[in-house]
Amino acid sequence: MTATKQTRTRGRLSARARRAVLLLHVVAGVGWFGIAAVTFVLTVAALTRPDAAIVGYEFHELLIGSLARPASLITLGTGLVLAVGTKWGIARYYWPLVKLVLVVATISITASLTPGWIATASRLPGSPFTSEVADAQINLIGMAVFHVLAIGAATWLSIYKPGGRTRWSPRARRLAV
Repeated sequence: MTATKQTRTRGRLSARARRAVLLLHVVAGVGWFGIAAVTFVLTVAALTRPDAAIVGYEFHELLIGSLARPASLITLGTGLVLAVGTKWGIARYYWPLVKLVLVVATISITASLTPGWIATASRLPGSPFTSEVADAQINLIGMAVFHVLAIGAATWLSIYKPGGRTRWSPRARRLAV
């Protein structure tokens, strides 16, 4: 094996490992997308049917805590492994970099805002319905729509791989010199 060939394969996943990580990445991403769609439906149902609000928001919280968080973190972790372990890299091409920003932003925004909105929206029956509760319910719907769009955009990026190389790509630097 020549020195050039050794350099090109160093740090890469084997084909078998890449397929296994890719499978886990796709399953986690599809699961996360499905959970986002279900939380959207639950949130709309809770908003339009006040008798179902408490159960809907409790289930919403259960879905987020037990399924969405692990799915999102598995998606993030496997995406990083695939980026580092394949030719695509994290910042060599635009599409993996944009996917990373989308996933990290989605996780961060959800973790910081959603728990408070769920607590406000799921006020006990008999409590006065305030504009704060209505705002929290609408924010939860917006968050669910944001999830579906962000995960859908990440999926689109994975399939179409638009944008070409970034300026941080080793090849782009060689061409510029």
